[in-house]
Amino acid sequence: MSDGPSNIALRYIQRRVLILSLIPLGVLFAITVTLARTYHEREAGLAREWFQRGNDDFSAGKPAVASADFRNALSYDPENREIQLRLAEALLDGGHAAEAKAYFQNLWEENPGAGEVNLNLARISAQTANVNEAVRHYREAIYGSWESEPVRQRTNTRLELCEFFLQNGRLNEAREELAAMASDAPQGQAMLHEQIGRLFLKAGDPAKAVQEFEAALQTNPRQSQWLEDAGKAAYEGADYEKAETYLSKAERENPSAEIGELLSTVRAVLRDDPYLPGLSDEEQARRTWNAFQQAFERLRSCVATSGASSNLDPTGELDILTKSAKQLKGRMNMRSLVAQPELRNDTMRFIFRIEKVTSHVCRIPPGSDQALLLIGKKYEGGNQ
Repeated sequence: MSDGPSNIALRYIQRRVLILSLIPLGVLFAITVTLARTYHEREAGLAREWFQRGNDDFSAGKPAVASADFRNALSYDPENREIQLRLAEALLDGGHAAEAKAYFQNLWEENPGAGEVNLNLARISAQTANVNEAVRHYREAIYGSWESEPVRQRTNTRLELCEFFLQNGRLNEAREELAAMASDAPQGQAMLHEQIGRLFLKAGDPAKAVQEFEAALQTNPRQSQWLEDAGKAAYEGADYEKAETYLSKAERENPSAEIGELLSTVRAVLRDDPYLPGLSDEEQARRTWNAFQQAFERLRSCVATSGASSNLDPTGELDILTKSAKQLKGRMNMRSLVAQPELRNDTMRFIFRIEKVTSHVCRIPPGSDQALLLIGKKYEGGNQ
């Protein structure tokens, strides 16, 4: 049965009412969306504002104030990883390591390969003397991802790891890491080579340190600090010829009393060392004879200085050395020293013993006696 006119009219009215009722609903929805968007934009703006304040306060050396700023920022944007990271860093800098670690740990669980997070966890582990955990996080930071300047960040982290090894007496690991850094370091990065050189010195490898200072000098051969560093490293490594080369250049570029005194000692070593390659038997004998005269005088002076005090020489070794020196002097001359290489060796060993003992009983003297001490140290345990 077809609809009557009354039913058609009713349906028309219903549609009109429905349409008219949807209009205010649509308006309300649009208003709600707009208000929500405005609210979220306002929240985002407040988060950015507090975040910027936190960065400013942190840069100004106010970690406690910065922490409060970052907390406010986080209240408006609680899922923001960057705000969480900066809050953790401010807490750590302010001495709240435990709370900072909780934030860093959460960030690490979300992204275990984050370089900055691992670096901070390494520092916290280092503060709490958890050495193995610190090393693990340092490694993860080196090979992890960085949002900006990844090469520089990884390099700085490796340098920090080397410092950490040195502070904890793990010298072999420090040397291995430094050697890897040295091989990777671009030739033109002089400052990096200088840093590696200084760390090699701390690690007890002056020869490698010299190589790094030399690499730095290739960019500027007249840089006085690098010349001085190279000279001092060579001196520490008993490479006195190289030390003389660099220290003399450093003195020309930037003279100082310290460099002058060190250079004088180095030149005394080179002048007095009877074991330098290329010396004739006559020159070796002459240097040995002069060294013996110097050491004998040093012994006599030390005996006179110590006087009758048995506290300075409780074992009586000075008396024993004095008797032995007089006996040796009675059977030694230039001719015998030239003809008998073994006598030269025996004499030098005796000289080194005099200088070593007198340096303990009396003060360590400058000049030729100090040079003889250094020569003895260089060849100690060798086949003189």
